[in-house]
Amino acid sequence: MTDEKQTRLHRGNHSKSIRNFGIGSRNLLRAGKICSQQSEKSFSTRGTLADRWTVFAKWLGAEYRIGKMENITPDHLIAYGRHLNSRIEQGELKPSTAQLYVSAVNSVLITATAGNWKTVSPTKDCGIPKRKYLPESSKALPQSQHDQVIAELAEQTEEPLDQRVIVLLNLQRTLGLRFKESALLDARQALLQAGKTGTVSILTGTKGGKRRDVPVSSEAKLALKQAANIQDGRSMIPTDMSYVKFREACYAKAQQLQFNFHAQRHHYAQQRYHELTGAPAPINTGIPRKDWLNYLASFLNVGSATAEAIDHKARLQLSTELGHNRLEVVSVYIG
Repeated sequence: MTDEKQTRLHRGNHSKSIRNFGIGSRNLLRAGKICSQQSEKSFSTRGTLADRWTVFAKWLGAEYRIGKMENITPDHLIAYGRHLNSRIEQGELKPSTAQLYVSAVNSVLITATAGNWKTVSPTKDCGIPKRKYLPESSKALPQSQHDQVIAELAEQTEEPLDQRVIVLLNLQRTLGLRFKESALLDARQALLQAGKTGTVSILTGTKGGKRRDVPVSSEAKLALKQAANIQDGRSMIPTDMSYVKFREACYAKAQQLQFNFHAQRHHYAQQRYHELTGAPAPINTGIPRKDWLNYLASFLNVGSATAEAIDHKARLQLSTELGHNRLEVVSVYIG
């Protein structure tokens, strides 16, 4: 950016207000978009910068209630990067995309501060992988830890929330549901469907509103019965709470007892791979990815081509049941 452009940008409506470095808008979203449009990058890139700034600004407002640029620090962007990294670990985001989101915020703030912003590294500061993310160890909640969490929650059943959290954990573990999907599930309706078809249709709360059908095991049926027994509305959310308040309360409980809801989905995926193939999930064997098919062939006592077909078919099935429809995402769960 030329000195003339930079001066003009920071002059803005400075006489009216110095909020957001006097860029010309008191609104954080708008100020960032102004910076994006003043960039010397291509027109399409400027639009992309603005879009990515919007995502960051909304997250910042929700997490820290920050509404002006002067209050943003590198620590806030690092926290945002780590939030994006957690989405990578859940298979929701590619590392390359997360890196671009952090870089976009850096770019906007460098412009806004006339070069006085301390750049945050997506990889070194935020821990975002440089390449496609593949976990080195299982992210599933072990059975012993699951049982311990359930027992601790059961001791506090005088609090209605604890019983709800127990139910959510069991639904997520036996049906592979995301937190939002389990919270918005109509367990009574799902139980009726399971009795008729042996499957449950998941639609409410899914990514992109995409419906998927999930097989119902005996354990899942029991979880649905428990959920239906305490359901007092059309979902697992208490009738006197909003989804946002319910989610906040549940995540506070998870932090208190030191567990991760999404770990239940990892357990589901690994358990289903075992059911579909007759072999443990790769992530639980310590076998390197490049050697997996040879190991599987030996484990199942079949030829290499047969082992590859079995593995591929199981991954396809899992991608459907998890609602991702991308094989590379399945690897995040099972290795």
